[in-house]
Amino acid sequence: MQTFPTHVKGTKILDLDGKVQTYQSSIPKVGVFDLMNLQAVVSLADRQMSKVSTEDPMAAKEAAGWDRLNVEAWKSKWVKTARVRGMIDAAVRVIFGAEPAEVSLLYFLSYLRGGGGIMRLSEAEGGAQQDRFVDGAQGLSKGLAAILGDRVQLSSPALRVEQDQDGVIVEHHAGTCRARRVIIALPPATVRELRFDPTLPVRRAQLLQRYAMGATIKVLGLYESAFWRDAGFSGEVVSNTPPFSVVYDNTSHDGSVPALLGFVVGDQARLWANLALADRRSQAKEAWARYFGDAARRPVEYLEQDWQKERWSGGCPISFLPPGALRTGAAMLRAPCGRVHWAGSETATEWAGFLEGALQAGERAAEEVLRELG
Repeated sequence: MQTFPTHVKGTKILDLDGKVQTYQSSIPKVGVFDLMNLQAVVSLADRQMSKVSTEDPMAAKEAAGWDRLNVEAWKSKWVKTARVRGMIDAAVRVIFGAEPAEVSLLYFLSYLRGGGGIMRLSEAEGGAQQDRFVDGAQGLSKGLAAILGDRVQLSSPALRVEQDQDGVIVEHHAGTCRARRVIIALPPATVRELRFDPTLPVRRAQLLQRYAMGATIKVLGLYESAFWRDAGFSGEVVSNTPPFSVVYDNTSHDGSVPALLGFVVGDQARLWANLALADRRSQAKEAWARYFGDAARRPVEYLEQDWQKERWSGGCPISFLPPGALRTGAAMLRAPCGRVHWAGSETATEWAGFLEGALQAGERAAEEVLRELG
């Protein structure tokens, strides 16, 4: 599949507590004390994450203590200025779809390790948001489905997984199927809806219960022209001012569909979901206009996707764990349960939450099955 880079050329915007400023480099222009604190916090996170194995986070010397804390406690200890707190809050919200107080510090550090650090996970150029698919991300799924043909059975969600001495029976809406082994590659929230016979091991079942799914609403404004580019803006915004935590230029690869994309995440997404559509639309347009001028109030089309309401994921972009969950359940994350093997992006040791992580997890689970089948 063809990819193209996210548009990053031009002036960027930082909006902290309603104060908007522009900058050109990868790091906003802030005061000397802010900059020193930001660099110190990023360096600390890099040092601490280097001690955490993504294969076994609990193997770290400080693991038990880190898993008792949330990211908010870590931030309160080490972040000294309001502006740096705002930037860290925005990063955590976008990466996890959650508030810092919700996420285990150990899980946070393990996740950073798998994605190359907080800066790489947050940035577009050279970072996690660098590339987009020309035909959209679903093009990958459609391409794989075309190769597999009628072996892909749609509109048949699984209901029950039964293991016996001969193999596995999966009951689904269209009937049943039998296999020697099964790979489950679903978000934890969806796995919880399956019935297992025999039941899953207690630690595995409780790990699934502890997972929470990120809260994210994706908002798009389509325009007649990319007027922000004409004005010298990249379209990139980092903010702790509602409703958006980040904004990107989401124009199509050929420039024919100019678009701005905003992510509403964490507590703001939970609150925003209860507003009337007219109010959400008005808030989004006003936010874009605050950054890019009056033309942003006049999209030719307004679109949004509330991933919290999506039936087959329950949220976005990733499942995360609260304090204490890794201490009791980390060993069960990838361990097979009899003839049931686990994939899905949450089980990846690199780029969990991304397509790269999903592919790595799928390859690992397939290798496990092939070994068992001889």
